[in-house]
Amino acid sequence: MSGRRKTERGLFGIVKKKSVLFTFNPRQGDECSSDSDDSDYFPGRQSTDEDDVETFVEKQKLKVAKKRVKKASASAPQQRSKRSRRDINIKSDAENEDRPITSGPTSRLPPEILLKIFIYGAMSEGVTRFLPKVSLVCKEWHATASDPSILKHLDLSLVSESRDRCANVINLSKQRLTKLLSTRDLSQCQALTLAGQDKLSVNHIKSLLAQTPSLKSLDLRGCQVNSDMLKNLPEMCLHLERIDLSNLSPSSATSLPYGSVEGLVKALGPKLVELRVGGITSILTKAESMLKAIINCCPFLEELDLSRLPCKITNFHEQKVDLLELARRCPRLTELRLDGHHFVHVGERPSSLQNLKIFSHSIQMFQPAERAIFYNIFSKNKLHELNISETRLKPSKIINCVSNVLSVKTLKLSNMAWDTEDVRELSDCMDSWHGSIETLDLSGNKRDCFNDEFFFFSQRELCATACLQFINLSNSVINSQNVINIVKHCKSLRAIDLTGCRELPRGYKRVFSHQEFSDLIKSLSP
Repeated sequence: MSGRRKTERGLFGIVKKKSVLFTFNPRQGDECSSDSDDSDYFPGRQSTDEDDVETFVEKQKLKVAKKRVKKASASAPQQRSKRSRRDINIKSDAENEDRPITSGPTSRLPPEILLKIFIYGAMSEGVTRFLPKVSLVCKEWHATASDPSILKHLDLSLVSESRDRCANVINLSKQRLTKLLSTRDLSQCQALTLAGQDKLSVNHIKSLLAQTPSLKSLDLRGCQVNSDMLKNLPEMCLHLERIDLSNLSPSSATSLPYGSVEGLVKALGPKLVELRVGGITSILTKAESMLKAIINCCPFLEELDLSRLPCKITNFHEQKVDLLELARRCPRLTELRLDGHHFVHVGERPSSLQNLKIFSHSIQMFQPAERAIFYNIFSKNKLHELNISETRLKPSKIINCVSNVLSVKTLKLSNMAWDTEDVRELSDCMDSWHGSIETLDLSGNKRDCFNDEFFFFSQRELCATACLQFINLSNSVINSQNVINIVKHCKSLRAIDLTGCRELPRGYKRVFSHQEFSDLIKSLSP
């Protein structure tokens, strides 16, 4: 094999040409003459040979001078006027003042409008849910949320009476109460609700009441209360007008002495507008004494609730009341609840409460010869609610007596103890009040003659003018034909409750809405 390198010859033995990409050595060949020897040569010249030499030199010098000035101005530090943040804020505030308040979606609401929105939000959504959220938006909202006028009506109840207020329910613990007292100003609070907060001790409630000197309304349903607290309550809340002590915690309801409740009534005296003490055990046998204390000390009383707990009452204590004295001393009374108490009129002549709107005297077996106050307390009243459930009271006696009750919106006649000869009582009520009754409660009636009492609902023309919107027939012995008459003839009816009605077919023992009435009639028709 030859010692020559393989790279000396290429393919087919042809010698390769040497290719040089770059070299510092000059190429072989004739050198071209330089233009620097010319008389009109100047570096950077872009003109032709016909240009004037002097003009070109002047232009070049001017161009170089401009570049130097431009470069010097660019490299020199710029002197800018410094404006303070205060000047900027003043200018921005001036611009905002010139700009109209209602222009555009980003405009600010006036403080008084924003405050009203926050008050509505706190009442509907709950203080502990609404205020902490809006306080984090901005400083303006935080300041508005801290306004003490928002907490004029403070609802801290654990139980909710309606679905609309379910967001307002709060389990108030000791830690939450301490945080509330330390972060919120309650000096303007006028109404406080603690219903259902049975875990709060008496000392916790006292500490809360000490922060509310302007309190006018206090709701302590289901809470823990003792005699010492009731004794100091008039001193802690000088402006208290309304108090609800009904259905207290079991320990408080049984241990609270009668003297502490009577002392509270006498201490508040003329300031008292609303008093609810239903369910307190010590008042059961002394309701007559309590009513006398109220008559003597509370001339401006408007709402009174002495009702017993809604349980089966086996023992009855006859309580006597002079209606003439009650009407003369408490003329502003609009609500009276005496459920479970055997009150009878003992005065020489009866007197009526003309401003009465709500009367409830249920769960009581009056004898026909007794002078029940139900027959002597009305005089051309327009009632919002009339409740005589689980009694033998006969509405026909107040209907036929010079129109004592002109109208009733809610009538409760559940589980009545009427006899066979009282078969016309329901029809008499509907004949007189069909233009005003919106809610009718007939639940629990299981009398043999119950289905014979629906004569009114079989009259098509008269039922068409009725204002009845809801009827409760749960746990009654209503039959299919009466259900059909009610649903078909009452044009304003929106719902009917048939829960637990044993005379109806299976599958129809529930609540029916207005949209289901046509199917209900077809299914129950023979």
